[in-house]
Amino acid sequence: MVINRYLTREVTAALTATFVLLMLIFVSTTFVRILADAAEGDYPADVVFTLFGLKVLSNLALVLPLSFFLAVLIALGRLYKDSEMAAMAACGIGPRRVLRVVFWEGFTVAAVVAGLVLYLSPWAAARHQQVLDEVSARPEIENIVAGRFNQAGEGEHLLYVEAISEDRRRLENVFVHSRQPEGPVLLTAQRGHQETDRETGYRYLVLEDGYRYDGEPGRADYKVVEFERHRFRLYRPEVDYSDLRDKAKPTAELWQSGNPDDTAELQRRVSVVLSTLLMGLLAVPLSRTNPRQGRYARLFVGVMIYLVYNNLVTVAETWVAKGKVAPVIGVWWVHALVLVLMAGTLFKQSGGFARMLHREARA
Repeated sequence: MVINRYLTREVTAALTATFVLLMLIFVSTTFVRILADAAEGDYPADVVFTLFGLKVLSNLALVLPLSFFLAVLIALGRLYKDSEMAAMAACGIGPRRVLRVVFWEGFTVAAVVAGLVLYLSPWAAARHQQVLDEVSARPEIENIVAGRFNQAGEGEHLLYVEAISEDRRRLENVFVHSRQPEGPVLLTAQRGHQETDRETGYRYLVLEDGYRYDGEPGRADYKVVEFERHRFRLYRPEVDYSDLRDKAKPTAELWQSGNPDDTAELQRRVSVVLSTLLMGLLAVPLSRTNPRQGRYARLFVGVMIYLVYNNLVTVAETWVAKGKVAPVIGVWWVHALVLVLMAGTLFKQSGGFARMLHREARA
C-alpha cells in the first residue's frame, strides 16, 4: 500500500504540473486569438470574456488526456533515472503492480474526462454558437468599431465613426453612406446617439448637427440639406439560431441519431475517454529507460505515438462520417492497435525484466 500511494502521488504531482502548463499555453493562445478577432470587429468587446470562457470549457477534455499521458511518462521516467524502479523490482514489485496503480488513477481521470467530453464540452460549444448568433442579430451601432469602416443593414449602409463612448450610445464625427433606390445618400454629423421608441420598441440612430447629400454631384437633382437632428431606424434582425454543429449536439441526441456524422461524433467523444486510459497504460512500458538516458528520454517518442494515435482516430472518424467504414468497426480498430502495441511492449520487456532479476540474483 505504501508503494501504491507513493506511485500515485508521483503521477498526480506530474499530472497537476503538466495540466497547468498545457492549460496556460492553451488559454494564452485562445485569449490572444479572440482579442485579435475582437480588434478586427468580429466580436463586440462585451462578449470577449464570455466567448473565452466557453472556448476553454469546450476544450478541457482535450487537454486532460494528454496531460495524464505525459504525467505518467515523466513520473515513471524519473523513477527509472533514479534507479527507484530497479529497487522496487528487487523487492518483488514488478510492472504489473505499476500498471495496476496507473490503471486506477487513469480510470479516475477518464471518469472526469467522460463528464467533460460527454456533457460539459457540448453544452459550452452550443452556448458559444448561440452567443455568436445573438451578436450577429444586434443593432449595428453595438457592433461598430471606431476608426474603421463598418457595413450595416443588409450591406447597403457604410458607417465610419471617429470615437464611441464607453456605453456605446454616443458617437463622434459620424459618416454614413447609404445606397437607396433613388440614388446614393451621404450623411455627416458631429455627434450621434442611439435611442429607442417607447411605443414601437424600434431603435434609431440619431445624428446631430450635420449635412445630408442626396444624389450625385453635378446632376440637377443633387441637393444638400443641413440639419440639427436627423434619425433613421436601425436594422435589427430577429435572432435566428443556427443548427447546432456536431460538436455542440447533446450526447443523448447523437446516441439516438442514425446520421453518419452524428455517429462519428459520438465515437469521437467515446474515443477521448478510452484514449485517456489506454495511453496512460501505454506510457508505463514507454517510460522504461536506463539511468544514463534521463527522465525525458522517451518523451519525444511518446508524443509522436500520441500524435499518430489521435490522427488515426481523426481519419477513422472521417471514414465513419463518409460511410466508408461501418459503425461497428468505426474508430475501434485504432484502440485495438494501441492494445496490441501495449501488450507487445509489455511482453518484450517482461522477458528482459526477468533476465535482469536473474542476473542480480546470481550476483
